[in-house]
Order: sequence, then structure tokens, then C-alpha cells
Amino acid sequence: MLDRLAAFLDGHTRFLLTTHENPDGDGVGASIGLAHYLKFLGKDVRIVVAPHLLPNLRYLDPEGWIEAFDTEGGHADLAGWPDVWLLVDASEPHRLGPMHGAFEATRGVKACLDHHLKEAPKGFDAEFTDSTATASGELVYDLALPRMGAPLPAAMATALYSSLVADTGNFRFSNSTPKAHRMAADLIAQGVDAARVYSSLYNVFTPAKLRLFGHALERIQLAAAGRFALLAVSRADLAACGATHDDLDELVQEPMRLAGIEVGALLYETQDGRVKVSLRSREAVDVNAVCKRFKGGGHRLASGCKLEGTLDAACASIHEAVLAQMESNLSKV
Repeated sequence: MLDRLAAFLDGHTRFLLTTHENPDGDGVGASIGLAHYLKFLGKDVRIVVAPHLLPNLRYLDPEGWIEAFDTEGGHADLAGWPDVWLLVDASEPHRLGPMHGAFEATRGVKACLDHHLKEAPKGFDAEFTDSTATASGELVYDLALPRMGAPLPAAMATALYSSLVADTGNFRFSNSTPKAHRMAADLIAQGVDAARVYSSLYNVFTPAKLRLFGHALERIQLAAAGRFALLAVSRADLAACGATHDDLDELVQEPMRLAGIEVGALLYETQDGRVKVSLRSREAVDVNAVCKRFKGGGHRLASGCKLEGTLDAACASIHEAVLAQMESNLSKV
């Protein structure tokens, strides 16, 4: 796949790199890393994210390459600019959120680079996927290192290391493969400051974010003899805590600290009136299968989707679907 990707990138000139709506450390880190590689090849590159870059990810963009998508018309040229529109760390066009319309309208080649579980990606002219990779940043590392040589540019190395940290929960999750650790060791040897990356990603709470976490955890819903935990956050909850949607980052991980937990869920009202669902599994339960029922997806142990309707109705639907999946998976353990 990587040889195919290298040949594809060699054959084009102007690349627009985007990632899924509400970009995370892997989507941003892999995009920055790939931008460095493309610039090494002499290509023209832009990176656009929607709605914006979270404060704890700004350290990944010291050159200021990343543009926040302008819904007021400032990116009216977006569809017409690239030879290639490359979606990084996702393989479903609808995950572009407000950029989806421009993606559909582009005359450029539509491509994706991803490591998530999925059926054959649809809506692309070219797809480059490998679900055995720990992170999309790992794919960029495997592509770039043999061709650029070590050491990689400092900002590129930091971005690729950050993609690993973000998607493995600082190497706590079961996707922390030996290969991922070898990649991390090599990038640290090249000069990445691992402590700085961790601090930049995780030691960034504000008082409002702490209030929000406390407010949500006070109302945690437990089911299945304590094996399923659900958190629900409304827009009114955000306002009461003086928080924003950005402050929800990492909240889904909190229920996974509970002894005996198998599945944790975070549901919250989005600004467009839908309900965003994030699911996490300890090990045995396939939450990707749950989210696929609602046209979402991701990893077997970490997936998401969006539902129409009220927060209460979404909680009821997810509660029922998770318990059914738990019964199916845990009966085989």
C-alpha cells in the first residue's frame, strides 16, 4: 500500500489535506507529518480543519500551516484549489462535517489515508488504508522515513510521535503494539521531547473543564452490574459550567477508570442539534459494531457516531444497543 501511496503522491502537485471534523491528535499529527513529506517532494500543500484546532494541539503547528475552515465564505475556493483532496485519518466523506459539500464539489482526485476499521471506502477515487496500523501517523512515518532519512524535521517528528500518543492514550491502550513502541523510541532518539508532548496534550485543563468533568461524573449512569457507564452532557450543562464543546475532549476516558467496567459512553448535544456518541471498550466488547448500526464507526475498542433526536432518546438507543452487544460478546468470553 505504501509503495502505491508514494507513486500516487509523486504523480500530483497540489494537495489539500483535511481530517475528520473535530480533529484529534492523530488526524492533526498525521496531516502535519504528511505535509512535511509533501513539501520535501516540492509539492504545494494546504491543511484545513473544521471547526478549528483545539488549544492543546496548537503546538503541532509551529509554522502556522493549519487553516480553520471559514463557513462564512473565506474558503469559497477550496473545492477548486487542489489536484488532490486527501482525507487523513478517516475514510468516510461525511466525517468532514461542514467541508463535505466542498469535497463533493471538487474536481481534484478524492483520496483517503486511514487506519480505521471499515468496509471498502466509498466516495473516493483512490484509497490507502491499513487497519493494522496503530495510528495514521504510523503510516506517514513508514512512508516518509525511508525516503527522507533520519533525522526527520523536528516539527514532523513531534507531530508523528504525538499521533501515536493520542491514539494509544499515551501507550495505555491495547493498540500499543511493539511496532508502535519501536517507532516511538526512534522518534525520541531523533530528538522528540516525550514529556513536553504529554504535557501539551493532557496538562491543559481549565477551571471550566474541571467543573464540566465533575458535573458530568456526578450524574454517571451505571448498568449491567457496573460494567457499562454512560455520561450525558447537554448544551445547558456546558453553559452552567462556563465550558465549551472543546472542553469535552478526553471526558469519554473517565468512566474507563472504574474497576469492572467494560464499556464507557459519552453522549452530548452538538451545536447542529444532533447528539454525538463516543464509545470506549476495555477489551471484549466490539463498540465499532454498535456504532455501525448508527452509520458511525472507528476502531473495535473506540468508535463514534451521531444521532438525530433528543439527548434522552439517544441515550436510550445507545443503552439498548450497547447492552445487546455486551451480551453477545461477553457470552463468548
